[in-house]
Amino acid sequence: MAEALSEPAKTEGAGRFEESAARQRASLVRRFRGPIGASAMFVVIVTAWHLTVANGLVSEIILPPPIQVARALIDTVTESFFYAHLWITTVEVLLGFFIGSTIGFSLGAALGVSALLREVSYPYIIAFQGLPKVVLAPVFITAFGFGITSKVVMAIAICFFPVLINTMAGLTSVDPDARRLLRSLNANELQMFTKLALPHSLPLVFAGLKTALTLALVGAIVGEFVGASEGIGVLLATFAYQLQVARVWALTIILALLGVILFLVIEWLDGKIVFWRSERDISAGA
Repeated sequence: MAEALSEPAKTEGAGRFEESAARQRASLVRRFRGPIGASAMFVVIVTAWHLTVANGLVSEIILPPPIQVARALIDTVTESFFYAHLWITTVEVLLGFFIGSTIGFSLGAALGVSALLREVSYPYIIAFQGLPKVVLAPVFITAFGFGITSKVVMAIAICFFPVLINTMAGLTSVDPDARRLLRSLNANELQMFTKLALPHSLPLVFAGLKTALTLALVGAIVGEFVGASEGIGVLLATFAYQLQVARVWALTIILALLGVILFLVIEWLDGKIVFWRSERDISAGA
């Protein structure tokens, strides 16, 4: 009788073990499929690049072979002058991003809270965003000079809008039932903002910050193209004028890597600050 009772228990235990093992395997696949897929895509892109140039489909003057760009990349990062230019561009991007994001969040919060302010000022903000920022670069250089300030202002002008829009969208999309619930608990306007509206809008705010960061990099480089004596944009213009195309591509890769690193920092902060979204995703996947 005991043996008969133990057989179903053994079967159930084996089933649970296999289910747990299957879950672990699926988790392992989910964890590594991104890096493995990205590595495979990198190999495919470099191979296609090499074959395109080797077969003469694109001139080497426009697109050098990958090996030439790799050598130019190594030569560039081993030059002593490179890091001074990289530092200037990084400072411009970070300052422009922080100031622009602060302005965008403050304006977005004000527009999200006040319907009157939103109706009055929103058309002018849209009009400013629709203006091509490249035309403002000479104005900023005339006003602030060829130093770092004009590049920071250019980055601010380009990057503040995504933060503004996402902040306003997050604050205006709060569930009315949640608002009524807090009001029934005698919450004041400050508590409504800090306990409900702000946490609700943070996922959208961070999405805007990620977009703003890449735009700040674009703004800094555009400002350096128009007029500067230091920065990666200056090196790009110099190498392009000298027809050192491999070095131009190497600097392009460096700028892409800089953007990826800064983006990953914001992504990490997003996961730490908006922690409840990660927990909800985990619960949904369980």
